[in-house]
Amino acid sequence: MGRPVLALDIGGTKLAAGVVTPAGEVLSELSSATDPSSTPTDVTEALLDLGSRAAAAAGVGFGELEAVGISFGGPVDHARGVVITCHHLAGWEGVPLRDIVSQRTGLPTAMDNDANAAALGEVVFGAGRGCRDLIYITVSTGIGAGLVIGGKVHRGANSMAGELGHTHLVPYGPKCTCGRLGCLESVASGWAIVREAVDALDAGAASSLRSIPRRELSARHVMEMAQTDALAARIVGRAGECLGLGIARAVNLLNPEVVAIGGGISQAGEVLMAPVRRGFARYVMPELAQSMRLTTSELAPRWGLFGAAALAVREAL
Repeated sequence: MGRPVLALDIGGTKLAAGVVTPAGEVLSELSSATDPSSTPTDVTEALLDLGSRAAAAAGVGFGELEAVGISFGGPVDHARGVVITCHHLAGWEGVPLRDIVSQRTGLPTAMDNDANAAALGEVVFGAGRGCRDLIYITVSTGIGAGLVIGGKVHRGANSMAGELGHTHLVPYGPKCTCGRLGCLESVASGWAIVREAVDALDAGAASSLRSIPRRELSARHVMEMAQTDALAARIVGRAGECLGLGIARAVNLLNPEVVAIGGGISQAGEVLMAPVRRGFARYVMPELAQSMRLTTSELAPRWGLFGAAALAVREAL
């Protein structure tokens, strides 16, 4: 396959489209904001328009492309090409987005959730290029994972594999968004980091974080101040070590060649990765750690674009 592919990415706040070669060269890339009040039809039309303009910017028409890949920000039924639900946009349950896009473009199309797509993207274009067994972990507002086993995305019995954020970590720990107590997401995600900071400030802790209004405080603020602020450093250190423990459990179970960490919070650098490595080293089986690589994604911040392109290259045909 030598012709470029169309990559489409639907996130909670942004749509993106790009034309990418099988070698990973981005020939064009466009994005637009997502209106939370938009219907699935509105979003689909906006996405197709973006894709058409991205193709034109690359100097090609749909007929000159090989395939389409769609990275969707929520659970999908991969086999049927249907959206299961979307946590950021309303009304998507049961939408057959893959077939709609395929019919409108005239091209073979593959769709998957953003974590699975990004995992395949790392294998085709990124930190796991050429490997057969990889775990991709996205750390942002929440925590998710995509699994590539034997060179193929592992989706599980009903396309729900990879819910690393909802594996149990802390007995009787904080309440998670899923309703259970002590999930990895409840102690190491973006919202968990903000919750820890707010609780500490409400309890009277001294910190430069007090200069930020509570309603505006974000995980990014905590990460940035962790270089110089003791409270922020303690919160990030605890979250990082918990994340390292969660990764160690996944590695002990699956024995991958590479673990790649992506998502917005992963871009904090060593302030996060140093405690992640400490937690990982404490709990991983040494024999497994010696045979694998723990790294940040090489595709930041284009996880969705390259993930969608990888779906087109590997699966649409």
